Amino acid sequence: MKQSVKIVLGLALIAAGVLWALNILGILHFEFSTEGWWTLFIIVPCIFGLFNDRDKVGPCIGIAVGVLLLLAARDVISWNMMWQLALAALIVGFGLQLLFFKNCCGHPQGSCELKTITRDGKSIRRIETSFGKQEINFKGERFEGADVHTSFGALILDFRGADIAEDAFVDLNVGFAGATVIVPENLAVQIAVSSGFGGVKDGRRYKVNTGSPLLTITGNVGFGGVEIKD
Repeated sequence: MKQSVKIVLGLALIAAGVLWALNILGILHFEFSTEGWWTLFIIVPCIFGLFNDRDKVGPCIGIAVGVLLLLAARDVISWNMMWQLALAALIVGFGLQLLFFKNCCGHPQGSCELKTITRDGKSIRRIETSFGKQEINFKGERFEGADVHTSFGALILDFRGADIAEDAFVDLNVGFAGATVIVPENLAVQIAVSSGFGGVKDGRRYKVNTGSPLLTITGNVGFGGVEIKD
């Protein structure tokens, strides 16, 4: 049995025993109920994540949200209060990540995944980031395309000095986050990003929309923002 599993089970047994003893002694009164049992599918994996994952803020947020769901399911708090407290927990967790955790790309503490796949004869970068601030520089690289997913953080994609292919693209999927795309001056850029509860800003000083090479930026933004600048 893994050490983390033994620790979690040990703590759970200790907590159960202490609560049972307090109930017998009349110090704490409670009755067993199965209401809200489904929240354990959120809480338990997040507890294991505290011991196994390098990112500790994410599991802590998951535990907090799971506990709030459990309290709401048992009518300890209202569902309206639960959603407000869950949003507050997300904001606090995001703030802690920005303050105390380093840029994940190139650092062991972060949540950043970079892969390169081949699709339609092109080398496509797959970038997935969450929490904290990440900056990815493509200087000196041959760039043909990228699929980007970012959430609960800030992401900077810097294409200055990159070898842009004739019909390169960036497909952005941004949720509860902000993304900045820095392009070389006079590079032709087409922007077709959809946004819901968010915004897309073209802050380039020199706006060129046709020509070759052409960088096409597509994707979806929800509760976030995207800025393109040079």
